[in-house]
Amino acid sequence: MSLFAQAKTDTLVVSSKNEAIALAIKNNPTQAVYKQQILQAQYNYKASKGFLYPSASASFAGTDNLHLAITPIPGELIGKPGTTFDAQFGKKYSYNTGITFGYSLFNWQSVLQADISKNNVLLNEIQQDAYVQSLKEQVAKYYFSTLIAKASLKTILTDEVLADSLVALARQRLNVGTTDALQVNQAVINYNSVIQNKAQSQQLYDQGVENLKILIGRQAGEELTIAENLSLDSLRNDASINLNADRSLDVYQQQEKIAVLQSKAQGSVAYPQFSATGYLGDQQFRDDFGLGFNNGAWSGYRYIGINLSVPIFTGFTNSNKYKSAVVAQHIAQVQYDNAKQQSEINDRLLLKNNRDYLNMVLASENSFKLYHDNLILNQQKYTEGVSNIDTYLKAFQDYLTAENTYLNNLSQLLSIKATILSRQ
Repeated sequence: MSLFAQAKTDTLVVSSKNEAIALAIKNNPTQAVYKQQILQAQYNYKASKGFLYPSASASFAGTDNLHLAITPIPGELIGKPGTTFDAQFGKKYSYNTGITFGYSLFNWQSVLQADISKNNVLLNEIQQDAYVQSLKEQVAKYYFSTLIAKASLKTILTDEVLADSLVALARQRLNVGTTDALQVNQAVINYNSVIQNKAQSQQLYDQGVENLKILIGRQAGEELTIAENLSLDSLRNDASINLNADRSLDVYQQQEKIAVLQSKAQGSVAYPQFSATGYLGDQQFRDDFGLGFNNGAWSGYRYIGINLSVPIFTGFTNSNKYKSAVVAQHIAQVQYDNAKQQSEINDRLLLKNNRDYLNMVLASENSFKLYHDNLILNQQKYTEGVSNIDTYLKAFQDYLTAENTYLNNLSQLLSIKATILSRQ
């Protein structure tokens, strides 16, 4: 790989598909998103483990008792038997300050939620691996399509010369009266077909390069050049095929595992919760507004407690939520089983298509070369006056058809090769 400046524009020269894939894995913008998502999931996992540690909070509260509650008391307490006296207890102003401690002794739901968060970290990592597989396939497909377009443009240069010479020769024969306008028109049509193929190949090349720039993470104003030329030598040998497991299946498997944990977590809401609390603080009561800080102004207030909470009835809400979570677990299992079965079938078909299209490419390549040889022979025979222009025009049309067939088969084969490459 080389990077150089040309006319104030950076140009990246890529020499191989492996180099293009390595650049994409390193610089692809979506890769940065996955890294942030993994980091976010890791923080969520750390947060979910907070129940393992005690909690503490400081507080200060002031109360203005606008009207103290009245408590009837027997008159015997104040020397008036047989009567009732309305008394008010407390002070108009009260202040409390202190620290509250809490610790969860048993909370199975929090344990399972932490386990779910841990598996969400793994899910994000697996999703990134699956995306890398998809990214490799996309890069390889655009890289191969660019190579095909590049080879096609090179071939079309020769086609254009042949088509142009045919038009010139047909017009020359028309001027001397040895052919008619129909043959001239057909020669021009053939020439236009070559120009159209040239534009299509150029479009394919431009699309491949620009899409590679997106996947590799290049800026819009930067240029990308593919230095490699298409070679069929590496495609003739199937012995090196090594189709590894489809990483996208790992995503389904991990989602199923999380669905199992979620159903367990929903079921655990019916379990009892056991926790301990404590408070260390002071109180101050006053008849007038204000705060005092002298000795004896504050009195201590301390307590510790144990809480046991057992859900008894929640209006069937938790029951229905648990049933819904169990259904979601079954859905995840079915999706994983279906995806695994489809993947196995697709892999078998992929290898068969690779074999079949390789044979088609080799056969169409051989035919393309033979049609080219026939075209040259017919050109020579027509120039020497041995054959008529109809035969030459037919040979040129057959040649263009064979060329398109060969390139189409090659495009299909390399698309399959890109998928195989992503699994290696």
